[in-house]
Amino acid sequence: MSNNYGTARRDEENAPLLNGQAITVAEVNDTFYGRTVRHVHHHGKRYFALWLFAAVTAITVVLGLYHYEKNKHHDVPSTPGEGDSLLKHPAVCESDRSYPIAILLSIFFGYVGVDRFYLGYVISALLKLATAGGFGIWYIIDIILIVIGGLPDHNGCSLVAP
Repeated sequence: MSNNYGTARRDEENAPLLNGQAITVAEVNDTFYGRTVRHVHHHGKRYFALWLFAAVTAITVVLGLYHYEKNKHHDVPSTPGEGDSLLKHPAVCESDRSYPIAILLSIFFGYVGVDRFYLGYVISALLKLATAGGFGIWYIIDIILIVIGGLPDHNGCSLVAP
C-alpha cells in the first residue's frame, strides 16, 4: 500500500494560495499589490522627499497667511485732533514690493536667489545663485525670514501686503 503522506515538497507546502491554487513568486509580483509594494520600496526616498517638501510648503503657506492677517494695518485717524495719540502707529517705511509675491518667489525660485533679486539684495542674490541656495540651508532660512517679516527690502522698508 502506498502512502502519499509527506511526499509533497517543502516549497509546495509554503507556496501562497490564490483561490485554493498554488501560485508562483512571479505571479505574486504581477498583481497590483505586488507591483505597488515593489515600486514604493524602490522609490521610497523620493516619496519621502516629496512628502517633506509638501509639508514644508503647507506650513509656510499657513504661517504666511497667519502673519499676513495679523499684521494688516488698520485705518487710524491721521489728523492730530482725532483719536488718542497712543493708538497711532509710528511712521513705518513701506516697500513697493509685495509680501505674497516675495513668499511665492522664495518658495519656488529661492534656491537660485530670485527672492533676493526681487528684494534688491543683488550681491547676496548672486551668492545664493552660485551656491544653489546656500546648499539648501539659505533657501529654508530665507523662506522663514520672509514669512515672519524679518527680511525687509534693500531700503529697510517692510513688505506691503495687498
